[in-house]
Amino acid sequence: MPPIVRAGTLPLPVRYESWCAWRAETADALPPAPLIAPHTSSCPYCWGQRRVWEEAPNGEGLVPRVCECCLGTGLVRTKPARGRTAR
Repeated sequence: MPPIVRAGTLPLPVRYESWCAWRAETADALPPAPLIAPHTSSCPYCWGQRRVWEEAPNGEGLVPRVCECCLGTGLVRTKPARGRTAR
């Protein structure tokens, strides 16, 4: 059964011969965006989880709290490499 999808700015039904034909037409030509911004890395304290688990005040299990190292972002800034010249 050929796939029928809605395409374009007006949601009009369009018939394709196969899903491969639909993928070839709708393929994104742009490269994928980087996972994290340049000059950043995952937080070494919470491992990018944005929270740290600590003992509950009443002693019954663990409760999450915001990471103090990255302030809950999961990322920390790294120093950019200095432009060194080879001699």
